[in-house]
Formats: sequence, structure tokens, C-alpha cells
Amino acid sequence: MVGIDYRCGSCGSEHRGTDGREGSPWPALSFRRPDAYVALSRHLRRHHAAATNDLCWIATGQGVRCFLRGCLSVPILGESITLEYGLWVEVSEEVFLDYQLHYEDPEGLGTYVGAPANAIPGYEDTAALPLQILCQPFPHRPQLRPDSLHRHPLSRDVHRGISRAEAELRIRAFLLGRDGTTMPGLEG
Repeated sequence: MVGIDYRCGSCGSEHRGTDGREGSPWPALSFRRPDAYVALSRHLRRHHAAATNDLCWIATGQGVRCFLRGCLSVPILGESITLEYGLWVEVSEEVFLDYQLHYEDPEGLGTYVGAPANAIPGYEDTAALPLQILCQPFPHRPQLRPDSLHRHPLSRDVHRGISRAEAELRIRAFLLGRDGTTMPGLEG
């Protein structure tokens, strides 16, 4: 397959012909915000929610929904590279507060459990997939890992890997979005 062209959401540069190898990395398939936050009206976002690049909360009539941003890596079969997702996970308020308290203190960070808060193209019903949240020392985002025994296709791919061709198709589909334009809430 021909290399992948994209505009980087981090540096703003145009990258051309990337092939995923060192010196020519693929884009991380990153979501800017949790889907629930993106779905809010401007008024609700302004008065009942808050978000940074790593943390998000939404006040609802039933309480507070809390989210953390992490990294989920899918290995590429036969290679030393991975397909990276910048994914939001929904966590309990208790986990959210503990994470905030120890955000810059690696000694206090633990391992948490959450669920994907973004619909990942190519995978159905990811919201029901429990993810282990493995915290990293500041400023690194947590690593996300589904249970290896879970039968969800995303869990299978994370633990067994996918082909280079499949990774490239996922990247192209992600960058194009469902309707031929960049999907809202995504970073390239």
C-alpha cells in the first residue's frame, strides 16, 4: 500500500507517505473528547461539563460522569510497531478523583478499571468492554488493556495483533470518517 498522508493534530504539520516505521510514524488515532461530551449542546458543555486534553466530567441529573484519556496499542503482526489509539475511558467518580489527586505523583497512581467512551470505527459495542487502566508516570497517559479472556474483537486484536494491511485500512478509514470528511472530535 502507498504511504499515508495526514495533518498532525499535535504539531500541525503535514506528514506525507508515512509507513509506520521509525522516522515515518503513522498517526495516533485520537479522539479529542469522549463521545458523550461531543454530543452535548454548547450550553450544556459551558455550564455542566469541563474538559482538558486528559480529563473530562459531565454533570447529569443522576450524578457526574467522569472520563480519563489513555493510549490503547494494537500490535502489528511480525513487526515491532503498533497502531495507537488515543481513547477516552469512562471511570467512576472515585477513580477520577484518585487519579486527579495523584496525577503528578507516580507513587500514588494505581491500576483502575473503565470502559471505552468513544465508538471506535471497525469495532461494535466497545462501551461494554472493560479496560484495565495502567497509569504511567507524569506526563505520560495511562495504557489501556482489555482482558485477554474477553471475546470482543478489540480485545482479540490487542492481544493477538493485526496485519499491516488491516492497520493501514483502519487508519485510512479513521482519517476519512464515515462520510468522507474528518470525523468530529478526532485528531489525526
